This record gives sequence, C-alpha cells and structure tokens, in this order.
Amino acid sequence: MYMIQAVKIKKFKNLTGLDIPQLSRINLISGKNNVGKSSLLEAIDMYINDSKIISVMEERGEFQPRIYRNSDNDNYLNHNIEALSSLFTDRNNNVSNDNIIEIGDGKDILSLRFVYYTEQETEDDGNILRKAIVLDSEDDFNVENAHIAFEITRLGKSKMIIPLDRRLEVYRFGRMGRMDFSNVVRINPESFDQTFAAKLWDNVVLTEKESYVIQALQIIEPNIENIAFLEDSKYVGRHPIVKVSNMSSRLPLKSMGDGINHILSIILALVNCENGCLLIDEIDNGLHYSVQKQLWSIIFKLAIKLNVQIFATTHSSDCINSFSSILNENNNVSEGRYIRLEKRQGKISYKEYNLDELIIVAAQNIEIR
Repeated sequence: MYMIQAVKIKKFKNLTGLDIPQLSRINLISGKNNVGKSSLLEAIDMYINDSKIISVMEERGEFQPRIYRNSDNDNYLNHNIEALSSLFTDRNNNVSNDNIIEIGDGKDILSLRFVYYTEQETEDDGNILRKAIVLDSEDDFNVENAHIAFEITRLGKSKMIIPLDRRLEVYRFGRMGRMDFSNVVRINPESFDQTFAAKLWDNVVLTEKESYVIQALQIIEPNIENIAFLEDSKYVGRHPIVKVSNMSSRLPLKSMGDGINHILSIILALVNCENGCLLIDEIDNGLHYSVQKQLWSIIFKLAIKLNVQIFATTHSSDCINSFSSILNENNNVSEGRYIRLEKRQGKISYKEYNLDELIIVAAQNIEIR
C-alpha cells in the first residue's frame, strides 16, 4: 500500500512552511491550541483527494453557497472569494506568484492559487476555452505583462474548484499521478454524525470487520454482544442500538456516554479505510485514561492488518503515554511516530520524540503536549 512518507506545507492557513521529512503508518500529533494540528489533517485530506477542498471550507463555516446563490452576482462572488481565501495564510486572496498553497511530499505537489482568466468559445466544437492568467497585482492587468499559466477546456464539466467569475479563479496544478488510497475518512467529534456512522456500518455488517467494532466497544462495556443501526420516532434517522448480555432490552448507544460513541466513530472509520488513510481529530475526546491503551492496541492491530495510514491529534498526556506504551510492544516501534507541533518566532515547526524519549517523558512526567 502507498503511504505518505513525508509532508511539506506552504502557506496553508497558519502552516506557512511546515516540513515533516518522515512519517509512519500511525502518526500521533500534539501541540498547543492554534498551532495547526487540525489544519495539518485538513491539508493531508486535501492532498490525498482534492475534491475535499469544498468540505474543508464548509466544516469551518466558511462556505455557505445556499445563502448567497440567489443574491446578486457581486455578493455571491465576494462570498466565494472570502471562502476560498480562508485556505490561504492571512486569508490572502492576491493574484500573485508569491501567494501559492503547496501541499505534498516534495515530489507530488497539490498547488492552489488565485488567477485571472479569459475565456472564449472555440470554433470547432463550441466548447469554452479558459486561459488562466497569473499577475503580480490587479493593476498589472494587460496583455503585455500577463502570461498564460494554464489552459482547460470546459463545457459543464471542469477540473476547477469553483467558478467565481471572469476575473478570478482558484485552480490546481502540478499534481503528478494520483494518490493510491482506496478510502479516506476524516473525523472529528463535531462533524461525525449518526447518518454517516450508519453508512459506514452498512459497509461492514455481516463481515469479519463487524466483530472488530464490537470488540472495540467492549473496551468500555464488556457485556455488549451486538450492535445495529435502527430508526424509531425518538431519533432523527438511524442510530446505534446495542444488545447487552445482562439487560433484557436493547439500549441506545447514545445513553452510554460520549466515550463509547467516540470509540464507535473511530473504529467504524478505521475498518472502512482498508488500503486507505484515516484522519482523526481529538482522538482522546471523552475517553478515560484507563481505556486509551486498549484502544491504541486495537488501532495498531487493525491499521497493520487492513493497511491503513493514520494521522491523529491529541491534547492529552494520557493519550501520548498510552500510545508510547503500545509503541514499545512487539514490533510496533517501526509502525508509529509521535510529532509535536510548535510555534517558534511566529512560524509553525515540528519536533519528533523517539520511543526512548517517550519512555523517559512518561517516567518523569515531563510535559510534551
């Protein structure tokens, strides 16, 4: 299976020049608030599948096309520009060769930038030929100092992210080949809803992967025998119901606490990412320290068995210590990596801790979150 071996990010949100030269199958990322942990996951998600760009903006509340779709063209245009600029450092929407987002491994790069473009109908087939023109500033807009940066034939279908108008557009270039991931899922406590969970469950029901989900839930409630997604009048849409061995009636999983529901979201996503990539924001959310080592044990086993690369973020020392404990077992040391993002002189950088350092940190209770 293909895995991302390294990542370089330039001018994506607050990640102005982050360069992590080595990654593993399972990567745990920590750091203080606003150092770019979630942004790193978003960047990797976009890099693997650039159709996720719109969803990244929507999840952040930046892109709300329904509100502006029926308004006048200027308002709709301004909303699109504002939404797209949220991806760039300092929300910079300048048309400039210096204002380019780059996400990649040093060889395969996804690039985003603002451009002006012209368009004209071709004589042979009536398709629209658009020519993107890169300028140093809007004042420089003339034929003599503009140069053609990209061409694309468009009629209904487009490789562009989102059309703005005849002055400005964001587009992708420099992508070599395709990312060889069959499945990619990114989850966080806020965006993982029951409808999505039900869909993931349907993909694995009556397969070996169903048992993996039940085993993970048993970390918190050992008496759980089975799980299903059902629909009734008390809930909107399908929701998880479990059968517990010492209970005569079925129980809604929601009634058993946030922790077990978070485990469900993690394992459901993991078993749906065979030969793929899983991105987990706040992996320790709602989980007591006593269950985190067991969860990491299952995550390592399934990630190796199903060929999944994982990127997860945390604020928890317990999570880091549990991760390092499992990393120290068997042959797991080659499968995992702990990375801490730090802000130094206004720039986000990284520091990696190897297994020996993590063991010392845990023994001496050193702060590395």
